[in-house]
Amino acid sequence: MDHVIITGASRGLGAAMRRAFLENGATVHALARSNISEEKNQHSYQVDVSDVQALVHTFRDIFANIEPKTCTSLVLINNAGLVSPVGPASENDPGDIAKSIAVNVSAPMITAREFLQQSESMAVSRTVLNISSGAGRSPMEGWSAYCTGKAGLDMYTKTAALEQEDAANPVRFLSVAPGIIDTDMQTAIRGTSKDSFKHVDKFRNYKEQGALVDPDDTAKAMLRLLDDAKVKNGDLLDIREYL
Repeated sequence: MDHVIITGASRGLGAAMRRAFLENGATVHALARSNISEEKNQHSYQVDVSDVQALVHTFRDIFANIEPKTCTSLVLINNAGLVSPVGPASENDPGDIAKSIAVNVSAPMITAREFLQQSESMAVSRTVLNISSGAGRSPMEGWSAYCTGKAGLDMYTKTAALEQEDAANPVRFLSVAPGIIDTDMQTAIRGTSKDSFKHVDKFRNYKEQGALVDPDDTAKAMLRLLDDAKVKNGDLLDIREYL
């Protein structure tokens, strides 16, 4: 049985990936701040990923629900993300900055740490897929916290992958920019003022021109990415190559 752990799994891309993996026959462990109803082959965990102790305890609960003898592969998808605060760096609230880094960088590092430790003795294929952003690879005014967080996530992916080079059963670390998807995050971006985010008209045009990708299509592309034998440990990927 394949086991897939997804953070931010209640809506948007996270919910779409949850559905896609369930349809593909995997057992899904779905994490979200809001409650997700249990269903066949799905375990749900209500947790705020910025709460370190709660997140650590949740991962111990997850692995208590995984039977090593029947597990054939393990995938962790760090999908939870936070685009706020939006605005000039000089005006961002200090608490919002800290929250952004906690969700976009610290939480994926903590979940990966728990994933590595809890699965160390399991002789199965293991992958950590970090959902990054083009914003982590190209700076955008008004998104200093978000761009910094996603850039940090990309560098963590590359560094953690290097550490696996001499491992007996190496974990594959990948980072993927998911493209521009028709989700609540895009709705929030379009509602931003131009004073806070000078590129807002570009994102409004994406919606008007029908350029946003359906999250279900992106989720299916994620499955294709994970099955791609050409992908190398530490790769920074773009999901558009798989759509």
